[in-house]
Amino acid sequence: MSVIKIALRMAAAAALAATITSAASAAVYPPQRQLPAQIISEFKASPNSLLQQYPTGGPQLISRVRDLGASDPTTLPGLIALLKDPATTKDQMRAIVGGLAQVARMAAQSDAAFANEIQTAIAGIGNPDVIAAYQAATGDVAIAATGAGGGGSGAGGPV
Repeated sequence: MSVIKIALRMAAAAALAATITSAASAAVYPPQRQLPAQIISEFKASPNSLLQQYPTGGPQLISRVRDLGASDPTTLPGLIALLKDPATTKDQMRAIVGGLAQVARMAAQSDAAFANEIQTAIAGIGNPDVIAAYQAATGDVAIAATGAGGGGSGAGGPV
């Protein structure tokens, strides 16, 4: 009988884990606004194609990044990889960061965990230019503190 209880507990734990995982990967956009699955699949298969499509960055790249991230949160690793890619120009980097900042602002309303995931991923890149661009796009001056327990003054405050 204890084997059955263990099996039931494991099944319940698996169901709970599946629920948590699916909640964290829900799209920010409603279904009617999401990009078609084919566009998302093409991006996931070849994220660098975005750099070739938008060689100068700009508002069109910002919009595409926003739409990718808000349509399918699993595009985030590919977008972050582009920010780490030395082939990404500064203009492209600013556009990608700008699009991710827009997704994070939208997600903050409906999926705070995803908004935090974006911010943590940006901070984890460790590139001061990327972090500065994100701060400029969001107005968030505390992103650097996301990674490793932020700075500040001692208990007595500044001298």
